[in-house]
Amino acid sequence: MQEESQSVPTGNARGTLVVELALEFGTGTRCCAAKGLGTPIEHHLIDDTCYVTCRSPDSETTLTHDTVAVEMVCACRVLAGHGCIPSLQSIDSERMVLRTNPQNRRVLRELMADLDDIADSVSLRSLVVNGAQSNSDSALVNLQELTVLERETVEAAILAGYYDRSGGARFGDLARELAITKSALSKRLSSAEAKIMRNLYRNE
Repeated sequence: MQEESQSVPTGNARGTLVVELALEFGTGTRCCAAKGLGTPIEHHLIDDTCYVTCRSPDSETTLTHDTVAVEMVCACRVLAGHGCIPSLQSIDSERMVLRTNPQNRRVLRELMADLDDIADSVSLRSLVVNGAQSNSDSALVNLQELTVLERETVEAAILAGYYDRSGGARFGDLARELAITKSALSKRLSSAEAKIMRNLYRNE
């Protein structure tokens, strides 16, 4: 399935965080937009109604607009509960990929925990932290080329604040959280960070 890229409203907050999440659903996607017609490219949740803009299945250039009553605990409602704006990248009956803008890593941790309650799995695909001065200070961390183990390790490190300049989880604390030795953690992070750096230089 082709994934669509969309911008995410981020405001002018210092250190803006933009993340891309993948949600897997074994029993059907729990998102109000999944009930729309065609491929959703934009939607807004207002009270108990989801306003969906879809690309027609019969034409790439035709858009349809639909309203969907939210009658379940869906991903959109969970995001809204954390003050996050969802931007759908792709969606089907078993999986959805979205971008959103949690206020900080604490909100991101809480958001992922709540999404995990309605999805079979939630994973962090990438994140961008915009610098305080301008978008030219932005740093992209793309986790899609990592192995599952590497991605889970880096994801845990990011959420724990291990890479924060202001200080977060220490190396030993992170190893204990993951229930692995410091040596094993060092090997995982070294391998993952090397791949991330190669990806950064490749895209310059």
